[in-house]
Amino acid sequence: MSEFLTSDVGKVAIGGLIAMAAQILVFILGWMKEHRVSIKKRDLDAQYLGIQVVLALDKLVSDCLEAVKDPTETDANGFTRSTVSNPEFALPVEGDYRAFPTQLMYSVMFMPNRVSAINEGLDTAWDQASPPDYDEYYRFRGEAFSKLGLQAITLIGDLCNKYKIPLPEWPAGYDPRRLFLEEIKELDAYWIRRG
Repeated sequence: MSEFLTSDVGKVAIGGLIAMAAQILVFILGWMKEHRVSIKKRDLDAQYLGIQVVLALDKLVSDCLEAVKDPTETDANGFTRSTVSNPEFALPVEGDYRAFPTQLMYSVMFMPNRVSAINEGLDTAWDQASPPDYDEYYRFRGEAFSKLGLQAITLIGDLCNKYKIPLPEWPAGYDPRRLFLEEIKELDAYWIRRG
């Protein structure tokens, strides 16, 4: 064996093996670098999408709170009418939601369905509510949008935690979570009293 390694053929074979091993090593190192860059890019893309979704959800929270705290007004015929439109919600178009973990992706992508379902339920509640004050409708509206607002706040927290995004900055005294919980508590007490 040592004679083969010291022969010209052996030296060429060893040189070939070393060259092939070097090529394989270069390939593996290049692939590892590309893989790391790909993972980093995916993480940055997910973080950017997370920021966009947090901003959209923050607006939804605000819209839900406006709907819950709708001062309403009475029209010329004595009927109660909303002064605030029901919230609408659409996900940001830009971005690949598959970058999110499965449960987070589902929660985010299901939000427009939740809003649509509430708005459809409100149409039915309006038809079944008693004029002129439509009390049942406004109570259902307050409860539904309070719960939706709480879900949006939770989702904001999940996204901010997962992608190390700062929580939205709300002005002093603006605490939508507390206001939604108060609304739900008040409505629960009303339904208990009503029996």
